[in-house]
Amino acid sequence: MSRQHGEFRVEDGFVTLYDLKSVNGVFVNGQKVERQTRLVPGDRVTIGSQDLILKARMVPGAGERTANDRRRFAETIHQQHSDRPSEGSGNSEQSDDATIQGDGLDLLATVADKVLALRRGDDAERILATYLQTLLEKAKNGQVCPATTAEKAAIYAVKLASVTAKAQWVDYCIDFYSILERPLPGSVVDSLYDLLRRISGVNLAALREYVAILHAALGRLGPAEKFLVQRIEGLERLAALR
Repeated sequence: MSRQHGEFRVEDGFVTLYDLKSVNGVFVNGQKVERQTRLVPGDRVTIGSQDLILKARMVPGAGERTANDRRRFAETIHQQHSDRPSEGSGNSEQSDDATIQGDGLDLLATVADKVLALRRGDDAERILATYLQTLLEKAKNGQVCPATTAEKAAIYAVKLASVTAKAQWVDYCIDFYSILERPLPGSVVDSLYDLLRRISGVNLAALREYVAILHAALGRLGPAEKFLVQRIEGLERLAALR
């Protein structure tokens, strides 16, 4: 990489990439940028040995993303992970968005893990908080969230709770899985037992409501999930003692 290699600018509601006369060049989707190019969500930018993907999110003045933009983003992500087995032949927007969610969290987690290892809670929150809250809002609005993405979100929420000692990240796990009407993963439940002994201020009313939601869903849960419900009831009792 050159000392001043490339520059991203938000202009008229769009993101434009400039090559600052770098020695080795800047590439978008494998094509060298001669001077500048306008990016769309899903474009893969290569600078040196690093690949960056423009996240699909609104920028001021850009208006609604088109269906073509969404498909292009999803196709780019799929190309990046072409070794993954196909999970069906559908091409719905919800399926594309679910793929984007999971891969986006994987990209952020690579950076977040390094920061979390250094116990830099504020930095970890800056990296993960917006993305995690966006996942929660999408779930509230009825958007399908794959089980693997939900589990990753809960895992990183408890990691944030551990390094920041903030009850809001425990509440995040409860809120997310209340919407999904599913028991929290076992590893998350294990972490919550430890966190509830160290963190006060957890929303007990929300936890009790979550337990009630799980009781209503017992008829469609398997033995392992029913066991998790019992352990989550134990979390409720533990929280009540704080």
